[in-house]
Amino acid sequence: MKIQNLTINKYKAFQRSENIAVSGKNVFIYGENGSGKSSVYYALKDFFQSSVENINMANLRNLYLTDGQTDCAIEVEFDGNAKFTLNESTKTTNTASITDCNRLKSFITYKHLLGVHNVKLKDELNVFNLIINGVLKHFKSQTITGGIELGELWKDVLEESKKTVGRGKDFNQHRQKKASVERKALSFNNALNKLFLSGNPDYLAPAVNKVLEKLVPDLKIEFNRHTIQVNQWGGISQSKILLNIESDGTSLDSHYPHFALNEAKLSAIAISIFLAAILRQSRFSEEIKILFLDDILIGLDNEHRLKLIKLLKEPEFEQFQIFITTYDRHWYEVAKVQLTNWKFLEFYKGVNGPEINDKVKTEIQKAELYKNSYDYPAAANSLRKVLEKTLKEKLPETHTLSEEVKGLLKPPKLDTLINRLKEYYKDLEIEIPDSIIDGLKTYKTVLLNPMSHDDIESPIYKNDIEAAFKVIDDLQKIELPKREVVIEKNKVFTITLPAISYTAELVTATYVYKIDNDGDISFSTPEFSFNKWTREGVDFAMDTDSPPLAYTQDAKLNDILRGPYTCEVITNALNRTFTDRSVPNIVETDLKNAMECDGKTLTQWLV
Repeated sequence: MKIQNLTINKYKAFQRSENIAVSGKNVFIYGENGSGKSSVYYALKDFFQSSVENINMANLRNLYLTDGQTDCAIEVEFDGNAKFTLNESTKTTNTASITDCNRLKSFITYKHLLGVHNVKLKDELNVFNLIINGVLKHFKSQTITGGIELGELWKDVLEESKKTVGRGKDFNQHRQKKASVERKALSFNNALNKLFLSGNPDYLAPAVNKVLEKLVPDLKIEFNRHTIQVNQWGGISQSKILLNIESDGTSLDSHYPHFALNEAKLSAIAISIFLAAILRQSRFSEEIKILFLDDILIGLDNEHRLKLIKLLKEPEFEQFQIFITTYDRHWYEVAKVQLTNWKFLEFYKGVNGPEINDKVKTEIQKAELYKNSYDYPAAANSLRKVLEKTLKEKLPETHTLSEEVKGLLKPPKLDTLINRLKEYYKDLEIEIPDSIIDGLKTYKTVLLNPMSHDDIESPIYKNDIEAAFKVIDDLQKIELPKREVVIEKNKVFTITLPAISYTAELVTATYVYKIDNDGDISFSTPEFSFNKWTREGVDFAMDTDSPPLAYTQDAKLNDILRGPYTCEVITNALNRTFTDRSVPNIVETDLKNAMECDGKTLTQWLV
C-alpha cells in the first residue's frame, strides 16, 4: 500500500488544512528552514506512532491559532481510498498494517546524525551516542529489543542508575538498586549483543557493509561493543560501541581514524547503519513500508549525496515509499534530474503557514503562493507567464506567431504580445479600453523589471504585485472583439459608372473583417489597389477634360503606388470627374453599390 494523499490540518507549522497529493510516488521536498517541510516528517511519524500510543494532538496544534477549535488532524489516504485519521478526539490508526509499518521505525532526521560531530573528538570511534540516541534510537524488534525502542531501553537503564538510596529514597539499600539496575541493563545488553556482537545471527555489520559499499566503497566496518557493567552501588560503567574500520583493506585502528575520516564519510556510516537496520526490519511490515529522510543531506558532500540518491534507486529500496526533504535548492534541482517519476514539492514560508508548490498549481496559483511567501520577484515572474498565456489565448493565432530573433524563430515575448494586442485593436479600428492600457503599463514596470525596486520587501513593491493580480483579473474578464473574414485579400472588384463612362478593376489590399464587439457589429474599412481604369475609352485617363488624356507611365505608377485607397478617397477622386462633366456628385454608398465581385456589390458583401 502506498500513500495517495496526505491531509494536514493545523498541525505544527500548518495554520490551515493542506492536502498533499502524493499519488503513490516517492516524494522529494524542498523548503527553507521554517517552511514546514519537517512538519510533514513529524505528521507522518506521529500518524504511524499513534497506532501504538496516544498522541496528544491538542498540544501539537499550531501555536499561532486562537480560534478555539479542536480540529488539529492528520489524514492519510492509501490505495483503494483507504483513509485513516488522527485528530484531537479520535484515531483510526490502530490497524495491523499501520502498526506493522510503525515497527520499522524508518524515520530519520538530521538531528539523529548530529552525533557525527562528537565522534571525531575522541581517540577512538565510539558511536554509542550516535547509534543509541540517534540513528537507531527508535529501533525496536520483538526478538532483539523485546518490542521496546532501543533508545527507551537505554533511557530505562540511565534513569534507574540515577535513583537515590537511603531512608525515604527510591531504594533502602544499594543492593536493591544494584539488582534493579542489573535487570534493566540485562535487557539493554542483550539487545546490544544481538546487534553489535560478531557471530550473532542478528549482527548488523554485514548488512551495514552491504549498504556502505554503495556510499563509500573503500570502507568496511566491524562493531566492538562494550556492554554496561553495574557496580556495587548500582552505578553503571560507560557503554561503548566502537567502530573498527578498514580502508582499502588497511585497518585504521592504529592510524587515528577520527582524523582519517571526514564528516561526510562518518555521516555515510551512520546512514548505512540506519538503512541496514530498516532493510532488515522491512519483512515485518508486509503492506506499508515508509522511509522518511529529513534533511539528512546536510552532513554529506556532493559526491556522497549523489551516491545516496543512486543507492535509493537500487532494487532493495523499491519496496519503500520514500520521502526526502532538503533545504538545499541546488540538490533539489539535481534530484529532479536523477530521480524519475518522483513527486517533487516546494515549500515556502507563507503568512498563513506553508505555501506548497506541487507542480500541479496553475501559474496564477504559483504567483499567489510566491506573494504570500514574500518572494515578489518569483511572483512577478509567474504573473508574467500568466499574462503571456492570457494574451495568447485572447489574441487570434495570426497575432501569436513566433518572431525572428537573430535568424531564429522564438515565441513572442510579453512586450511583443502587448504590442500585438494594440495592433489588433488598431486593425479593427476599435479604441482599446483604457483599463487595459493602464494595466499593461503597470505590467511593463513590475513584470518586465521585477528587480526595479531597491527593497523588494517594501510595501511599494508588494502593492505593485497586488495591482498586477487585479490587472490579470480584469484582462481575463475582457472579451476581445471577435473578427470574421468576409472579403479575402486580393479579391478582384470592378467599378462601372455610366454617367462618366468610367470602368475600373481593383483588388482588396487587406482582409475585410466583420467585427463583433460585445454585440456591436461593424466592418473593418476596405482598402483597394488599382489594376486598371478607363474613361471614355482611354486607359488610365486623367480626372478632367473630354476627351481625356492618359497619364504618362510615371504618373500612372505614382498614382497607383500612392494606394491602397479607401472607398472615401476613391469617391472624392471620382467626384472631380463628375464635377468636371457637370454631373451630380456621388456619395460613398453609390460607389459601394457600383463595385461588384462574384455577382455581389460591395454593399451586399458588407452585411
